[in-house]
Amino acid sequence: MESDNVAQMEAMPTSGEAPGNHVLAANAWMLGALGILAYAASMMTHEALGHGGYCIAAGGHNAMLTGWGERCNFPGTQPFGIEAAGPGLQFLAGLLSWWALPRLPKRASRLRYFFWLYMVFNLLVSSGYVAFSGVTDFGDAAVIIAGLSPHMVWRGLLMLLGAAAYYLSMWIAAAELKRLLGTSDGSRSIFRLVWIPYAAAGIFACCAAALNRTMPTGVAVGLAAASSFGAAFGMLRLADMQRRMTPRPSPGIHIAWSAGWALAALVVIAAFLLVIGPGLE
Repeated sequence: MESDNVAQMEAMPTSGEAPGNHVLAANAWMLGALGILAYAASMMTHEALGHGGYCIAAGGHNAMLTGWGERCNFPGTQPFGIEAAGPGLQFLAGLLSWWALPRLPKRASRLRYFFWLYMVFNLLVSSGYVAFSGVTDFGDAAVIIAGLSPHMVWRGLLMLLGAAAYYLSMWIAAAELKRLLGTSDGSRSIFRLVWIPYAAAGIFACCAAALNRTMPTGVAVGLAAASSFGAAFGMLRLADMQRRMTPRPSPGIHIAWSAGWALAALVVIAAFLLVIGPGLE
């Protein structure tokens, strides 16, 4: 009963706030489930739709697919562009989600929050990947610049481009979080909206990658951790960033428990643990 009272208190508008411009209570299990769904959808956008879709369109055959890697066999020379297809489509999906968010029904809190998370993972993972490729000389963007010289200059450009896109992505994510909330409140109830899905997605990714059979376990877990805990680390700054933005009229969000969304999350978790995580060959 005490936790219910706390949730009700958090749902009350603070003094000086217009009615409706406040954060309503959010179920922690639902936040985690939606975080897992959004992260899984984002990585499948990158690997299956981006790399895998380009592979098929170019006349190739998908020989391996996991949540963190894809291998395509071509009958001849591998066509240019398949490396860019994954992060490119992922970033585009993030921008399309940004466009769609204001057009979703205002009262569909779980749907809007899921789309916001999907947008955040898409933008942060794809832009962070570019910066990561520049720093480590590993990954899709690193393959694209492999034959270009002077190589260190191109790596530096990747780092600058990735960092700039990452900061812009954080600003977009914070602005849309403000649109969802419509409040200047910087309380823990808002921070819960970012750290719970962030942690849930990271733990989910690492557990699924530990079952991978297509690459060394350490490599698979490292890629999963880099694409979740690493690339999405900027999520933890969004609550503070949105606090400095101008409040917008909003009904707030109420992420209540939903058996349908929970079932969808369980299906995705099972699919990753049993199929996608181990890898398709």
